[in-house]
Amino acid sequence: MASEPENGRDIIKAEELPRPLEILKYRDPQNASNAETKFYVLGTAHVSMQSCRDAADLIARVRPDFVLLELCNERISILSLDKFEEPNFGAAVAAIRSGKSTPFQALYSWLLAKVATNLEIKPGEEFRVALRSAQQVGAKVVLGDRLVSVTLARVWGGLSIWEKLSLVKNLTWTGFSMLDAEALTKEIESMKEADVLTEAILEIGKEYPGMIGPLLTERNLYMVYMMRKLAAHASSVVAVVGAGHLQGIRENWESAIDIEALMELPPDRPLRRRLIKLGALAGSVLAVTLVVRFVLKRRA
Repeated sequence: MASEPENGRDIIKAEELPRPLEILKYRDPQNASNAETKFYVLGTAHVSMQSCRDAADLIARVRPDFVLLELCNERISILSLDKFEEPNFGAAVAAIRSGKSTPFQALYSWLLAKVATNLEIKPGEEFRVALRSAQQVGAKVVLGDRLVSVTLARVWGGLSIWEKLSLVKNLTWTGFSMLDAEALTKEIESMKEADVLTEAILEIGKEYPGMIGPLLTERNLYMVYMMRKLAAHASSVVAVVGAGHLQGIRENWESAIDIEALMELPPDRPLRRRLIKLGALAGSVLAVTLVVRFVLKRRA
């Protein structure tokens, strides 16, 4: 039986929507006369064909006023990405020796390209699908993640000198130990149900405790803040985020958030400027890199 229309839209049956999904409600406290806004927060695997299908399906069913993406202005080019540079470790080493890049920046750039070429679809494809789907239903698109340069600067700034040296070593090992496309895709597809991304972040947090806050906790808070800002302007919102963020978004949905504290930078400003250049793929591929490292350690 066809569903009956409600306010010009079909009734949405939660049990028929893609998973993993959090359905949250929020009323703007500055305008209590407004009705509650409903948020459909979809968890994705970032490089999963199923995630792409889920994003398109959810947006088509909900027909929201806004679609919020786990992207920032520094990563907006991922929405029009058409190719990746071939990974070249020699070029990374040369950049370090010449002083053009820090070890962290050069190795991270190399890993971005390395992971991208080992995947069957481009990282962030679900965001490009969500953008097209939003355009089809007339929804506005909002970038809801913190600037990646701020996140990476806070990660780097929170590490001791010994942790930085160890992290550079581990990133290098991960790049040389990359899984083949078939094995990597299989592991990534498992992320949505098993939440491997969160496990991977928590695993690396055992070695580098200072990374969990900037990579996960702070960005959960930032995205909650950005979503709640939309409540005054929308009756429904679809958010497309990594599956590892769902629990934190749900748990902090009613929390007071100090947005200025979340945007505070460590003193190393030149590093932040260099990190901006990595923005296009940084969030998605960093997530995949952590998962690869986690899988390799689990297989050992």
